[in-house]
Amino acid sequence: MWEIPVDYATLKLLWWGLLGTLLVGFAILDGFDLGVGTLLPFVARTDMERRVMLNTVGPVWEGNQVWFILGGGAIFAAWPAVYAASFSGFYLAMFLLLVALILRPVGFDFRNKITNPAWRKTWDTALFIGGFVPSLVFGVAVGNLFLGVPLSYDDTLRPTFGGNFLDLFAPFALLCGLVSLSMLTMQGAMYLQLKTEGDVRRRARWAAMCFGFIAAGLFALGGLWVAHLPGYMVVEG
Repeated sequence: MWEIPVDYATLKLLWWGLLGTLLVGFAILDGFDLGVGTLLPFVARTDMERRVMLNTVGPVWEGNQVWFILGGGAIFAAWPAVYAASFSGFYLAMFLLLVALILRPVGFDFRNKITNPAWRKTWDTALFIGGFVPSLVFGVAVGNLFLGVPLSYDDTLRPTFGGNFLDLFAPFALLCGLVSLSMLTMQGAMYLQLKTEGDVRRRARWAAMCFGFIAAGLFALGGLWVAHLPGYMVVEG
């Protein structure tokens, strides 16, 4: 049996490259899905326009979301301790994220089952939450990686998160969440320009311009902020 020796540093680089590819793929391919959901109450004025917007992502959103699942699987395979700490210490944040993501398939499947306006408005709201909340929470998660996460380990190397749910929404982390939200919303608006016409396309163009300027401004502010951040470091004791 042939074996290819790989040193630890190279192995880490390969896994980080794979994980980065999966998460970037998720941000690009599922990002416009989330952006379209976030724009649903603002770009569309009638039920027909909302149906047009949802039909642009209806055939692709489910496949695009697989990138996120693969990213979680890669973390579990390469760093099970990180996976365990994330899903236990950040339980409420993960629960909030998963509930928001679950609203998407339910909304797509049930929205057009009944023609009642109140019924459809309810599921339109659910689809908006399913786009808005993940876009914000993903950015907040990246912001916490910059800040450092207060984890401690016992004698069995079992990780414990030293903060609480509200600690995750520190000002800088919230800024990163707003950057993520504005970028993905801009991406969704640009996608709608390619897939729609008429009033929806016109409103999507204005939304793309507005959120593009907002994203650029917030990103620049984050770049200045990150140079003065405190953080955590690995210590023995």
